[in-house]
Amino acid sequence: MANFRKNTSEIIKKEDFISRQNVVDNIYFMLALPFKIMGGFILSCFFSLRNKYYEKNPQARKRSQEKRERRRRKLHIVKHKAGKIDKKITRFAVRSVNIIDRKTDAFVERADIALVVFAHHFHTAKEWAELNKKLLLCQFAGLVAIALCFMGIFNICTAYEYSYNSRTLGLVNNQEDVLRILDLVSENLTEEHNAEITIDKKEDIGFKRVFSVGKETDNMEQVLNKLTYMQDLVAQGCGIFIDNRRVAIVDNEETADAVLDTVLATFAVPSETTTYEEIGFAEDVKVTQIETRLGLIENPDDVIQKILTGAEEIKKHIVQSGDTFSGIAKAYNISTADLQAANPLVTPERLVIGQEIILTQAVPMLTVQTVEVSTLTEYLQFQTVYEDNPSVYQGETSTKVAGKMGERQVIAKLVKNNGVEVARMELESQITKEPVTAVISVGTKALPPKQGTGTFIYPVTGAKLTSRFGTRWGRMHYGIDLAIATGTKIRASDGGTVVFSGYSGSYGYVVKIDHGGGFVTVYAHCSKLHVKVGEKVYQGQHIANVGSTGRSTGPHCHFEVQYLGVQKNPLNYL
Repeated sequence: MANFRKNTSEIIKKEDFISRQNVVDNIYFMLALPFKIMGGFILSCFFSLRNKYYEKNPQARKRSQEKRERRRRKLHIVKHKAGKIDKKITRFAVRSVNIIDRKTDAFVERADIALVVFAHHFHTAKEWAELNKKLLLCQFAGLVAIALCFMGIFNICTAYEYSYNSRTLGLVNNQEDVLRILDLVSENLTEEHNAEITIDKKEDIGFKRVFSVGKETDNMEQVLNKLTYMQDLVAQGCGIFIDNRRVAIVDNEETADAVLDTVLATFAVPSETTTYEEIGFAEDVKVTQIETRLGLIENPDDVIQKILTGAEEIKKHIVQSGDTFSGIAKAYNISTADLQAANPLVTPERLVIGQEIILTQAVPMLTVQTVEVSTLTEYLQFQTVYEDNPSVYQGETSTKVAGKMGERQVIAKLVKNNGVEVARMELESQITKEPVTAVISVGTKALPPKQGTGTFIYPVTGAKLTSRFGTRWGRMHYGIDLAIATGTKIRASDGGTVVFSGYSGSYGYVVKIDHGGGFVTVYAHCSKLHVKVGEKVYQGQHIANVGSTGRSTGPHCHFEVQYLGVQKNPLNYL
């Protein structure tokens, strides 16, 4: 039976193949006929022309015949090889088809057997189900009940862990508790921070099912609070860039413009004597919308302060004669604490001439450049004339006529950077007040000998005696205090040699002079020293200025007289 079915299948296949081949041949013949007719005509024309050519050129006919013969031989060889290859391909195709047919027949037989077996089992199962309907229904109901119980227990023991951009925030029983309030959170934050804040439900918020036994879940209010007070929420802000470097982030473009306008107004103050032609920044300043985090948006007042003081400028000051630490700080508008922090190795009470003091000043991050036309008052320097005075010692000077500065009014175009003039073009000028020449009286009197005379004079004139020699506040006071204004000249009480000139603890700046014969005088709490150790001085010479350095309650000169190293009452020698 199987062989009959196989032979019948092969006959049908061959007849179908022959029928299909006849149809293809007919179609091919109908399509190719016009081309064959045209090709025959072209070939006849070609052969006619060729025969005429060969009649005129017999040698060409001979060469052509030789070429055709060579091509014929080559073609015969190629056909022979192609025949062999075709036979091989045909044998391979026949073997392949036979193998496929055998495997197909085997598969069909196995499929028939499987269908019969399946039908038998299905019929048996159907009969058993008909006889056991109640049992099956009970078992199915039991499985459903078990599944429902399991799902209930699973829901009770688990919750959803919700997170923002992979940052876990808490647990909720239902995802909808979080999703329902996202729009409310975005709206509240946008209104509160004046910045566009959006939370993408799909991209930003994530959920994960976890076991929640022993853990607390958040209610709606707790979810709202956690989302509202997050600082890493994505927000639309506005960045302020200086030379392509971001220096601040504010909530929107209007705030950024207001910040920059405030910085401009700091250095472009309206005035009746000034007309501004141009106001702008020397740097490249841009305001750009950026995506940022809520916690990075800054307060506008803090941004203004940062721009005005966010950079540092380092300078150096070389200590000159008469400089004090507090005076240097005041001159550069720096607090003494900041100046001390910038110079931790410097002792404020012991400055040395030529010493370097580091000045670190906060300067603006932006340069406000203005071009203005201003009416200015400039002072004209007065001249100084010197006159000899034979009644005053040589080297001593006094002012006979005080010089006064002149004034002139100038209209000029100024270029300023942060209020500091960097260029000027004078347009008009007019002198409004002539300067007054100063007259200085110069002493020509011969100097007294630079040695002790045995008599002592008061070191300052016009001073008030505020404390005497003796016990004071429960302890000994070894001199007298002569109170007078800071800067008043202190003169040597007698001629002699300077044995100390410098800082000495509670005495502040001190000068000591050895007058010979065992006498030494002391001048304490000075503000400025004018003599050095080893220098010879004469009686009445200017050696220092009154001050309040060291432990002092006010400007005065503390004066002592020592004899053989023991302090004496100065009033007994003056």
